[in-house]
Amino acid sequence: MNIFRCFIFLLILSICSIVYAKENFTIKIATLAPEGSTWMKIFNEFNREIIKKTNGNVRFKVYPGGVLGDERDMVRKIRIGQIHGGGFTGLGLSMIYKDILALQIPFLFKDYKEVDYVLNKMEKRFREGFRKKGFILLGFAEVGFIYLFSNVPITDLKDIKGLKFWIWEGDKIARVVFNKLGIIPVPLEIPDVLLALQTNLIDVVFNSPLGAVALQWFSRVKYMIKVPLSYGVGAILIKNKIFERLPSQYQKILKESAEKYFNKLNKKAREENEKAISVMKKHGIKIIELSEEKIADAIKLSQKAAMELAGKEFSKEILDKILFYLREYRSEK
Repeated sequence: MNIFRCFIFLLILSICSIVYAKENFTIKIATLAPEGSTWMKIFNEFNREIIKKTNGNVRFKVYPGGVLGDERDMVRKIRIGQIHGGGFTGLGLSMIYKDILALQIPFLFKDYKEVDYVLNKMEKRFREGFRKKGFILLGFAEVGFIYLFSNVPITDLKDIKGLKFWIWEGDKIARVVFNKLGIIPVPLEIPDVLLALQTNLIDVVFNSPLGAVALQWFSRVKYMIKVPLSYGVGAILIKNKIFERLPSQYQKILKESAEKYFNKLNKKAREENEKAISVMKKHGIKIIELSEEKIADAIKLSQKAAMELAGKEFSKEILDKILFYLREYRSEK
């Protein structure tokens, strides 16, 4: 009898251990955002809240600063199960769901109010698009508006001739636009850009002001051309299979906390992008302002090139929707 009771006790203990083990989840994600960046600081706040609200049963393990490689590497490692998700820019997102690229057409948005209006209208569509590709869009975490940073002043289209423009490996919109402008770009992954600037392999890069500061690119350029080229979308994705393994109460916690903290992150990123421009000015970087007349030809050529990608790199339907909501917003102003 004692042996039987002992067996039952051990069986119950074993079952409890299995249940307990099943309720502990470590979600591994990677990002190019450096340790200590605004992105990482707020994500760590989000992670601490998740740990607290799930009694330590759910947590994120983050690999920052591109330690697992560029976004192409991150996507590949998700697909083989090495990590479960990532914080991506538009390039990485488009490797999973290409229609997101339509948001990054050059000179599409004039300001953040337009961005917010369109994203509010299109968010469900984008979430569904990622879901069909096997991912949960945990939240948007934007890069912000993108600008040119150069070692020589650029005030006109003729100034770009002969300059060595960096292009992110795999950025199809930038490649088509550069080709239309007669630029032969130098393709490099993000971790290689700083060294390329240091060794004069490239003369011109593009990024958000915050990104240029966080990645230290600003320390190797002399000019910022203050014309927003495009909007840089960003988001945090995790695999559906991982999310669906979580108990429903934990899924709810993740969604609620994600909305809270990633809204905070986007607001903070916009503030930090403005501050980053001031930081660059203090370090001697000259800001070049250009009128719409000066860049009219560049806008026309860039948009024509990007529009040619509709139906190829992203659906024409998604672009038409974005343009419809832009017209709607502008007509209501």
